[in-house]
Amino acid sequence: MRISLKRTCCMLLSIVLWGNALFACADQYLDSERYFAGKESVSGYIQVPGVDEPMRYYAQNDTLWGELIYEKKGVEKARPFHDSGCGPSALAIAIKKLVSNDDLPLISNYASSPYSLCECAINKGLCSRHKGRYVITSQRDYERFLPLIMADFACGNNTFGVYSRSAAQGTSVGYIPKVCLVYGLEYSITQSFDEAMAALGNKNQAVIALAGSGGCFTNTGHYVFMAHADEEKLYILDPLCRTVYKTNNAEKLTIIQPGLVTLDYKDVWSARFSNYIIITDYSAKKAE
Repeated sequence: MRISLKRTCCMLLSIVLWGNALFACADQYLDSERYFAGKESVSGYIQVPGVDEPMRYYAQNDTLWGELIYEKKGVEKARPFHDSGCGPSALAIAIKKLVSNDDLPLISNYASSPYSLCECAINKGLCSRHKGRYVITSQRDYERFLPLIMADFACGNNTFGVYSRSAAQGTSVGYIPKVCLVYGLEYSITQSFDEAMAALGNKNQAVIALAGSGGCFTNTGHYVFMAHADEEKLYILDPLCRTVYKTNNAEKLTIIQPGLVTLDYKDVWSARFSNYIIITDYSAKKAE
């Protein structure tokens, strides 16, 4: 069989171009991998007074991911995670409290596409086409980037068809029951501070509070994680890591360290808590 010189040249050129494209893709992947290889700036473990073990803390404004676009596909806005990632970050703190590192990757079984990251966006659908994605695979990846996985899930990267991120609001709670289902946890929501406090004293439960606008935490709306309580005050992990609060009644908060604050019981009103999300690991309770 005779093959024309022109056809042969075309085939060789195609092979060269395809090979170059593969190398370029690999280079872009490595660039993304290198981008996320740095040490975390503010996320990590925090020792909360009165709690035996250090607690895993995630900051929405961590310099490693704070600038990433946090939107679902099809939305024209481009809000960064540091401005509106409090919900996924608070949820990540709660999940990490209740779920072992071995089980964190379970959520990958309910992803529409593999969880991955690049330097521009959390949602793959908003990623620039020339960017290589860093695919989350190891247990260490799942622990380290858990708030971004929660955010990607909320943006629609799940097999439940749930979209909790919209252009009109921050992040609604609709995705949280599905995340709990993934990990075999129970979800409930209450307006009762006493009920939240009862759950706070249980090591098999985690409590997320929604702070209202005009309170000491926020001028809009903000999710925080209730870490512990003693006889006088609450210890709260705030996903928006701050060294100073410029809010109404900010003086009611005492900063132990950036990300960890206390609030006296007598000043709880200043936070304007409206709802409390209680997540429970009943399997751990049965095993006791």
